[in-house]
Amino acid sequence: MQLRSIRRLLLCFIVLTLSVPSFAQGYRGTDFWLAFPQNAVVEGNKVLNTSLFIASEVRTKGTVTVGDSIIPFTVETGASIRIDLDTNIEIQSNGVTEKKAVHLVCDHDISLYAVSHRAASTDSYMAIPTEYLGTEYVIAGYTTLPNGLTGFTSQAVILATENNTIVTIKLVAPARTGQPAGRNVEFVLNKGETFQIKGSLLSGDLTGSSITSTKPVAVFTGHGCAQVPPTKRFCDMLLEEEPPANDWGKDYVLTKFSGKDYYVARVIAQEDSTKVFVNGIARGTLAKGTFLEIDSFHFDALIHASQPVLVAQYATSSEADTIKIGDPFMLLAVPSDRGLIELTTNSVTSGGFQHYLNIVVPDSGAKTLRVDGALIGTGQPPMGVTVESVRPFAPAKATILSLRVPEGRHMISCSAPVEVYSYGFGVGNEDYDSYGHACGMRLSK
Repeated sequence: MQLRSIRRLLLCFIVLTLSVPSFAQGYRGTDFWLAFPQNAVVEGNKVLNTSLFIASEVRTKGTVTVGDSIIPFTVETGASIRIDLDTNIEIQSNGVTEKKAVHLVCDHDISLYAVSHRAASTDSYMAIPTEYLGTEYVIAGYTTLPNGLTGFTSQAVILATENNTIVTIKLVAPARTGQPAGRNVEFVLNKGETFQIKGSLLSGDLTGSSITSTKPVAVFTGHGCAQVPPTKRFCDMLLEEEPPANDWGKDYVLTKFSGKDYYVARVIAQEDSTKVFVNGIARGTLAKGTFLEIDSFHFDALIHASQPVLVAQYATSSEADTIKIGDPFMLLAVPSDRGLIELTTNSVTSGGFQHYLNIVVPDSGAKTLRVDGALIGTGQPPMGVTVESVRPFAPAKATILSLRVPEGRHMISCSAPVEVYSYGFGVGNEDYDSYGHACGMRLSK
């Protein structure tokens, strides 16, 4: 009888263990595939720069492969480096298969950030390791620039990591290649091949269009140059690498950006009958592939949904503010149950930018939050870091900190999982510019 009970307990343990998803500690990894969607257009001397920012906690060697070129690199312990890439890697085509992928491999885990920078049009993303890519995604874009000006619409790049990958896009809006809303776009990609799809010039907001594939792919989503809200100038590129649909969540904390009056958010549904609440107040019920847009968040907000959703947050155009700084960027919010206890971020531009971190800290870990080794709660932040604000946020039982930080690498750690967002606004010669991205989250395999 005793032996039988032990066997039952052992069986229960195995079942429970197998039913719990395995999570990665953030976006750190040794193998990455990246792409650079189109960033606005050449205007005067506004040339493009495409760059990688690599940070490592131990001495690391690796290579970046771009077409036929192989770039070796070394990162020293606790340091970061920048690698500038040939701008021919930018994907300007629409509905065409190309070999415009960037492949990075290295011998130890790194944190990897990519930035597409053109004067007055910049955005960035944190790269997802190859082993955590998936087969289901949804495009997160934004409204077509009014009257189809200069051809800026929603866009997405799909990148294959294996040969013979069949990809299907179900459109919720017309594509620029002529397919109407409701049509499926299907194509085959081989390893290292890319395919960019753009919305039509008049009604091409592809937000909510689903992407499915027979093998794991990387998806880079956004907009060529968006005004946020659509009636406010000026436009800026929107760019993020998306986590797979299995890593969406039900709860998110959105944080107000330093120096901006307000922000815009979209909540995109994965399933029908998805109820959405903002700070406890019901805001609507969504069908699969549809979204709720709130265009005037003047405050921090807790988003709760009855089923998993993807939440995109947008900084506004400069003319939307009383203090006219920056132009739009997009970041994808981190689900509240996917925070990290340690992560490394990089301020991903150089020159005339002011750089910020927004950190969501559970009350249980507020006294243990460290930035670059210094306990923030002591009132003595590390050199060069300024605490812009500390905002208790009761709906999430958390505190939100906005920090102004110097250019370069920063390490954040805490006894409780935190969500961290990196962003910046141009000043001086870089005025009317911005970037923003989440700094990683726990991913499921």
